[in-house]
Amino acid sequence: MIQEEAPLTNEDIRLLKTAGRITGIRWLLLLLFTAITLVLTSLLLMAACGRHATLYIPVSAAWGVFFAICLFMWRSALKQRRLIRSGLHTGRKRLLRIRIKLLHASPRGELRYISTTNEIVDVKATLPDKSFFYEQRASYHPAIVRNISGLTGQEVVLHVSKAGNILLKAEYPRTSFRESTARISSDDLQLMKEKQSTLVKLFLTGCTGLALILLLGGIARGYYSNLYIVIAVIYVVFFLLASPAYYVYSSYTRSEGKIVVRGKVTEIISTMRPDRGTGDIYYRVGDRLYLVRPIENLDTKVQAGNEVELHFIRKRNGRPGRMLYDIKC
Repeated sequence: MIQEEAPLTNEDIRLLKTAGRITGIRWLLLLLFTAITLVLTSLLLMAACGRHATLYIPVSAAWGVFFAICLFMWRSALKQRRLIRSGLHTGRKRLLRIRIKLLHASPRGELRYISTTNEIVDVKATLPDKSFFYEQRASYHPAIVRNISGLTGQEVVLHVSKAGNILLKAEYPRTSFRESTARISSDDLQLMKEKQSTLVKLFLTGCTGLALILLLGGIARGYYSNLYIVIAVIYVVFFLLASPAYYVYSSYTRSEGKIVVRGKVTEIISTMRPDRGTGDIYYRVGDRLYLVRPIENLDTKVQAGNEVELHFIRKRNGRPGRMLYDIKC
């Protein structure tokens, strides 16, 4: 293994800054548990003052549980943020040049590269963020990797932050990569319109359901008001999920171009839990990661080393939007 040092690039700095933020579901959970803890704290103070003495024991027990959970979550989030941001302070990174014998996920969810000379390199993974509609964003988040497969016998240059041990980039010098633009084909347009048609049906179902609830609620005159409220909430959730998705896919159908990425898959990284089937899959093509969540699943069995074409909608800002499909070449 050959080890060198180099200064952080602008891309490295942006990765560390975005990965160090507390966002998404973690931020929502932190706010939720903090709010519940504060409410229980006020109830505990009221009970301690003697206004609700019978509630003191159950409230104090609940407060203890939620306070411990809240404290653990904040400590873990801030520790991870501090660890990732520590890579910015040195302004340097390590370049590890190795020839891969094996790579897999470590028990801690890190990426483990084993060289042909049996040297082990464990690095923490950061993966591209995704939007609610599975569009890949330019920001990153720390991730626990469940599985990774890749090219063996190949030379790779690992860009690792000097502090924090964060993998910034895995560069495969002898692999092909090309990104180009193309026009939207009639089949692509038909695919997006079918997706939009499904969302229109959700729209109509939600609107029809709300209309029926109002009508039946007026006829029943409040006898089953609780049931109507529950059903109304379900239809409102349908409506709130379908409406933004409809407008996103509507903008897709007006797009005239797409981005086509062609190259060799050097790594396949998965955060998917085998027992639950939840998580994401990323292809590393060249040295860039791409979220694999196509609109149309062609059941393409891609393995590391395969040449692929990844087709993405081209957004107005020129960046890739949702993946249309992936093709094994």
